[in-house]
Amino acid sequence: MLFELALTLTVSSVLLEFFVVTKYAFLLELLSRNALAGLAFSILLSAALGELFGATGLVVLLAGVTSTAVMTLVYRTGLLVALESMFASLAI
Repeated sequence: MLFELALTLTVSSVLLEFFVVTKYAFLLELLSRNALAGLAFSILLSAALGELFGATGLVVLLAGVTSTAVMTLVYRTGLLVALESMFASLAI
């Protein structure tokens, strides 16, 4: 049960972060250049979603660490630019 909640929160956090960053170009630029800003943004977003879902403790910790690791890799590899064009073609 704990891991299902953490996985749900992780996926929600990553998708929401994708949508927010692709919607606002200045965030994409800032988070791609500054690793600390990317880490802080991802952790704060995970904590906010944890509050929204009513998750606490270990669930938020697991989701925050996992989504932060995923998004840091996405920012560093430039994968977000490719995913942005995919989202644009899907008209999301």
